[in-house]
Amino acid sequence: MDFDLTPDQSALQSAIDQLLARHKDYPTNEAVHYFPGDAVERDLEAGGYYDIAREEGMGASEAALLIGAVAQLPWCAEVAGTALVAAKLLPAPVPRPVVLARGKADGPLRFLTKNATVLVDCGDEVRVIDASKHQVEPLKTFFAYPFGAFVEPPDLSKAPVVPGVTGAALRQWWQLGLVAEIEANARVAVDMSVEYLKNRRQFNRPIGSFQALQHRVSECVVLIDGMRALLRRAAWSGDPADAALAATHAQEPLTRIIYDTQQFHGAMGITLEHPLHLWTYRLRVLQGELGGVTAQAMDAASLIWGD
Repeated sequence: MDFDLTPDQSALQSAIDQLLARHKDYPTNEAVHYFPGDAVERDLEAGGYYDIAREEGMGASEAALLIGAVAQLPWCAEVAGTALVAAKLLPAPVPRPVVLARGKADGPLRFLTKNATVLVDCGDEVRVIDASKHQVEPLKTFFAYPFGAFVEPPDLSKAPVVPGVTGAALRQWWQLGLVAEIEANARVAVDMSVEYLKNRRQFNRPIGSFQALQHRVSECVVLIDGMRALLRRAAWSGDPADAALAATHAQEPLTRIIYDTQQFHGAMGITLEHPLHLWTYRLRVLQGELGGVTAQAMDAASLIWGD
């Protein structure tokens, strides 16, 4: 298949980049765990971008472009649950943020607020929780995402079932959104590292001129380019096995990418004062989401070879 964007997709990418251009600046005078992207979300809603996968002639590929563009910002905004997963599973838009959960939904959930809609993978079915009917507690973490938890775990037996939708379908689009987020966050971390290696000097030369560091950066780029190729294939094909394989490949090398990009920056790479942590800490969360790489690999094996 051709992994290049179509002219329409290139135009869409340009429109998204133009919309988000004013949100690229990092407020360097603050040291925080994450920056809430309320203004980003308002712009996306005003432009109708959350409905991108519902538009005629558009779908998962276009939603993945949007997810990746937003994930590159220092501001943290919920996109994948609404613009991709809910758009593919639900007949009509629902109150956002859209939060994705598995099992009992009784632990910390990314983007959970009192106004959220929670889609829960219950195996053979998907159930919907209206968070406004439950007490939600915001959680403070070191990770660069907002988290919340239900004070009392919701009774899923009373939650509505999404007609005709299985947990496997939810996982497919969740995996696709996950890969889009991972690829974008990892690419920002590597791009920041490249700039640092160009400017940081040691022994009267840029440290990026040392071959050992060049090799490590190059290997990270190859891994991320592989993520992008598998992401575009899975979005194009709509094949659950492609989504599971893409998620496996995306989660597996994150320990190395996080370690390398932080080490390239030295000790300051792990401080809250330096912006790198916004993307590497997100990657730590995404690395374990949806059961982690083992769950994605098992899912891929089951889809390809059977149980």
